[in-house]
Amino acid sequence: MSHKKSAAIDWNHVTDNQAAILEAYFSLYQTREPTTIGSGEILRWFRERDRNPPSEALIRTLLADIEAPRRGGGRPAHHTEPVETLPPLLPVGRRNLAHPRRSPPR
Repeated sequence: MSHKKSAAIDWNHVTDNQAAILEAYFSLYQTREPTTIGSGEILRWFRERDRNPPSEALIRTLLADIEAPRRGGGRPAHHTEPVETLPPLLPVGRRNLAHPRRSPPR
């Protein structure tokens, strides 16, 4: 039996900070692609309006809770073969230590 996943955000008890984040997100959503809106853009939106922004962690959590489309994370995929590395210009050598290192005198 499958269970429907419940919503992560309680829409009946949205806090003022959550409402402000949603206001910023949907304001940006009107003029931008959803995958270009992240916590940095939302923080910038608050600062441009001289408003005190909520924490970035709260913004990220809320965006994840509402399952907002987002940019892909991590490093970009490379579909090319690894580049062959050149040998070092100077050979790496170690000094032949006749005596092992000693601790300084006390």
